[in-house]
Amino acid sequence: MNVLELLKRDHSTVKGLFGMLEQMDSLDHERKAELFEQIRRELQLHSRAEEQIFYPALKGVNAGGERLAFQAMKAHQNIDQLVTQISRLKPSNKTFDEKLEELSASVDAHLEEEEGEIFQFAEKNCSAQELEELGNEIEERKRFLDHEMAA
Repeated sequence: MNVLELLKRDHSTVKGLFGMLEQMDSLDHERKAELFEQIRRELQLHSRAEEQIFYPALKGVNAGGERLAFQAMKAHQNIDQLVTQISRLKPSNKTFDEKLEELSASVDAHLEEEEGEIFQFAEKNCSAQELEELGNEIEERKRFLDHEMAA
């Protein structure tokens, strides 16, 4: 599968989970914790695969790719920090909801940047075959990481 299509599919999954969080009763702490755990896992699988495969490929194209990859990695670090902060809170804590909103906004901003500038760069500078190969590598890496996380 083309890497850009694969990553967009991941983005849709995470957006859907955040949407479910927004629709639910804020007092359903157990369900909120479950949804956060799903979001955490999806973000981890997605970002690790990007960091290990997609971003290094962009860096190899030219200085523009290196700059974009650096910006995306920085966004991942910020998202990871928020996820860690939320993980330390109880879902009944008011700060839990505030941090979730902050996480949602950070993820949205990152996805918008990625699907805009970064994906356009990849489409312009990588062949269809390269994009397909990167997608296959990411699918394989995500399966490996998922298995590793479950163990």
